[in-house]
Amino acid sequence: MSMKNGLAFAGLCVAGAGAAKLMTSSAAVAGDNYPPKGLSEGVRKLPQWIQAGCGDKEYFCPEKGALFPASFTPDEMPDLSQHTNFMAETLREHPEAYQKYKDVYTSNGVSLAKCIKTGVDNPGHPMIKTCGIVAGDEESYTVFADVFEPIVSARHGGYPRNAKHPTNMKIEDVLDTKIDPTGKYVLTSRVRTGRSVRGIRLPPSIGFDERRELERVCVKGLLNLKGVLKGDYYPLHGSMSYQPKVGGMSEQKEEELRKAGNLFQEPDSTLLLSSGMGRHWPDARGIYHNNAQNFFVWVGEEDHLRIVSMQKGDDIKDVFKRFATACNEVQKVLKSEGYDFMYAPTNM
Repeated sequence: MSMKNGLAFAGLCVAGAGAAKLMTSSAAVAGDNYPPKGLSEGVRKLPQWIQAGCGDKEYFCPEKGALFPASFTPDEMPDLSQHTNFMAETLREHPEAYQKYKDVYTSNGVSLAKCIKTGVDNPGHPMIKTCGIVAGDEESYTVFADVFEPIVSARHGGYPRNAKHPTNMKIEDVLDTKIDPTGKYVLTSRVRTGRSVRGIRLPPSIGFDERRELERVCVKGLLNLKGVLKGDYYPLHGSMSYQPKVGGMSEQKEEELRKAGNLFQEPDSTLLLSSGMGRHWPDARGIYHNNAQNFFVWVGEEDHLRIVSMQKGDDIKDVFKRFATACNEVQKVLKSEGYDFMYAPTNM
């Protein structure tokens, strides 16, 4: 396997395979000990194999077997005979798809290798079948359709290319029937989904300044929420991107949110690191929550936005009302800024 960018040293993880596309004045302000030039203080305390995926470069770590490039697709398809994920299964059945796309890029510069790197680096476990593929941008689903479509269909038990997912965000269509009239069984009710913003690359490929723009426009939309949804945005501890809270939330606030299960942490699996999810950590990532702490939005994790509405008891209609109202209000702000939600596979 050839590597055009990156070096391997025995027992040492080093970053390689491509540099950020967007390098403007904000990068210079960050300094040498912060992304994109360096690593943040918190990341420098983590094991070397995690650090390798939290800078500006793609994840390259011989210690963890993460050797597949991301910026270009090798001429020869990697050996996937021992891999158990959906991506490997698809390419074993259709090796011609690899040859078809090996020299193809989306208009944003995303390669097939970028999408399948995590599935090549991580063979998987026979009892835990992962997708083995990520989308670098919205175009990935159509540009590399012969790879993505069979995986989406297999993962969801049959989903043809011409299928259209039904969507209904009408609050009035949710029944008033109580799920648990006795109050004995339902402890909490929750509605959540992942949404991403059209016109901005997805987390596996997003650039440093591009990620900051994502945070800016999403936080603007969230801070526009009123009534029961009104709250504030808290960047991850150590993040330098959000001017009203440079340095992010306090470690105490972060620990409080994590203990309650309401906040994500740095990627500590090679699945996420090989996907590119850890780059520039913790810059331009954070959480919005309302004052009642029953509505949360993660910004900049595995999706652009992870939206969660929850509360104790079985009043799912009230939970859904907060969820739907927030999605609609944030979308209005996105549109006013020249963006919109993209249409991409997710779940609710």
